[in-house]
Parts: sequence; structure tokens; C-alpha cells
Amino acid sequence: MTTNSVNATALDTAATQGHIDIVNLLLETDASLARIARNNGKTVLHSAARMGHVEVVTALLNKDPGISFRTDKKGQTALHMASKGQNAEILLELLKPDVSVIHVEDSKGNRPLHVATRKGNTIVSILSEKIFGFVPLLFIVEIMLLRTSSKLKLLAFMRYCLLNTYSSQCFRS
Repeated sequence: MTTNSVNATALDTAATQGHIDIVNLLLETDASLARIARNNGKTVLHSAARMGHVEVVTALLNKDPGISFRTDKKGQTALHMASKGQNAEILLELLKPDVSVIHVEDSKGNRPLHVATRKGNTIVSILSEKIFGFVPLLFIVEIMLLRTSSKLKLLAFMRYCLLNTYSSQCFRS
């Protein structure tokens, strides 16, 4: 397979743009193409996950489930990349082959949950549930701090949650 100056392949281009038919054709020809990394260490799974192409992510994981543990030069997996976005469906697909990928730390010690929390993403609740079985109030507070400049709103929300322990608003993003 021919690569360009950054070591990208035709599969890379098809996956990044979400062309599932071309992705499937290339994977049928040579499934090992999915393991080729670009110069920055990112695989086609990283690109598809970041761009939110669920069908492509599913096809890649069906051909090679182990690819979900591949890291780029920053030590980030495709799950780290997906955690930067808002696509919960991608996140769940990436967790299907092996949920332990959620514990992979990048070169700065960040797990996908840390990345999602910093971005203020709603997918934090999915990651939290996979790790803890529930959404800890601490993560909700972090998200609220990221989303609101008003400390009074945050305090009112925390008070509401503490008084209404079983409220779904407090434990879902």
C-alpha cells in the first residue's frame, strides 16, 4: 500500500472522511492496513473516532479488536480521541472489545475520563458509569465549573443534588 509524506494510506483518507464502503473494500483486501500508523502515531481508528464515524470505527474493531489499545506519540488511544468529542455512540463502540482501555493513561497521565472532563463533554457520564457504576458528584461539579462562570449557580445546583439524592438531573449529564 502506498503512503504519503506523513505515512497516511488510502484507508486513512477513507476512514477520516467516513466512506464506509471504501473502508470495507480496503479491509477485505488487507486487514493489516488498519495497523499502519501515521508519523504522529495515530492509526485510522484514531481518525475515525475523532471524526465521529461510527460505522468506520465498528468495521475497524470487527477486523482487529486489539487496535483499540494502539497509542499515538502522545500515548493517546482512539478512546482518548473520542473523549474530545460529543459522540457517545463512538465511545460505546470503542469500549465493546475491551472496557479496560478506559484505564490507559497518555504521556501526561491523562485517562479518557480526564480528557472528557477537561473538555466539559456530556460523555463524562458514560465513562464514569463504566468505571464506577455511577456518576460521582465530583465529576458533575467539575463539569459545572467548566460550563458556568457563576459560582452561585454551581452552589445552587450542588444544594439541589444533595437535597434530592435520587434526582436523575444530578446523576446524568
